[in-house]
Amino acid sequence: MVCLAIGLVDFLRLHVNGIKEAFILFFGSFLRRHEIRRLSGASYLLLGCLITSLLYGKPIVVASCTYIIVGDTFAAIFGQNIKSPKIFQNKTVMGSIGFLGASLLAAFLLYRFTGILPLSHLVIGALAASVFEALPLPLDDNFSVPIITGFVMSLV
Repeated sequence: MVCLAIGLVDFLRLHVNGIKEAFILFFGSFLRRHEIRRLSGASYLLLGCLITSLLYGKPIVVASCTYIIVGDTFAAIFGQNIKSPKIFQNKTVMGSIGFLGASLLAAFLLYRFTGILPLSHLVIGALAASVFEALPLPLDDNFSVPIITGFVMSLV
């Protein structure tokens, strides 16, 4: 339901001028340049996590979605604030290091406090999420990373 509501607001933001102007006024500083004309990363993230939840069991869903949420946040902080070489398109070395570090920390915390999966599975998932986030995949990484990470973790 939440996914549908946020997707609807995002769709209306793109197609209804009054909503678009109000959204940019209140939330414009949170949008990346490309998100002004396309769906926001939040919509892609929710859709990716929804599909992940339909494909995999709860432990894999929790881990996969945690990695994209926490990892992408740290990738943005590190990648935008610390100058480093670009890897692919708009991906930077420091952004990828931020993603990896945050995902590994999340893996250890998930293991320590929930024990939902063996630590080795969680670390493999964190590494997979970091690699797929850095690659120039054709779909938005907020959408594709949790789904692909879930697939990799289901193979372990």
